[in-house]
Amino acid sequence: MDRLSALCLDAVGALRVVFREIGDGMIPAAEPLMERVRALAHAALKDPASLLLLAPTREDDDYTFQHSVGVGVLALALAASLGHDGEQVAECGLAGFLHDIGKSRVDLCILDKPGKLSGDEVLEMQKHPEYGAEIVRGMAGVPASVVEAVLAHHVRFDRTGYPESARTLCLGVPCAVVAVADFYDATTTLRTYQRPMLRDEAVEALRRARGTVLDGSIVEGLLELTDAGV
Repeated sequence: MDRLSALCLDAVGALRVVFREIGDGMIPAAEPLMERVRALAHAALKDPASLLLLAPTREDDDYTFQHSVGVGVLALALAASLGHDGEQVAECGLAGFLHDIGKSRVDLCILDKPGKLSGDEVLEMQKHPEYGAEIVRGMAGVPASVVEAVLAHHVRFDRTGYPESARTLCLGVPCAVVAVADFYDATTTLRTYQRPMLRDEAVEALRRARGTVLDGSIVEGLLELTDAGV
């Protein structure tokens, strides 16, 4: 656990640099983060559930960063538990860590708004996958499956959702894994406009989403991973 925790903290530190550089208007180098995520992915293969015991963020990290870390860690654990090889697990984790990076281009008054968003604000928020894909596409060496997952993590399993341009893509494993991890983390953490669901509530929400919003086989994998499906 000590080694796994150290690897996770190292990956989160590299992600923090990526977020900071993007906030400064730079396109960061991808390799430092990718190397650390690969190391964490290979360690996770031995005991995927142990990743869920880690708490690698700081209290002063904003919600988007904390959520990105939560989704990245959960995507690593979930992909490893589903039996994927180390490189596929790493791609799922990298996609999870970067999936909401496009929110860096959304105005903070929209991101942090405590009440309901206006129609125009919703439309702007829904641009974050396209903003994110543009950013990640510019980070040399990022796998195409990761760019795809950043773009399409809000495209539902039944091919509704957004952006509309991504609905016809042949979406791969990282996208499907990140969608499930994103759903679970978003429902179980505190946000400005929503109280976190209790564990049983989140499990029930996952079950209702099977086959429509989310890939049912990956939902079952998450329920098994978290011991919530028994």
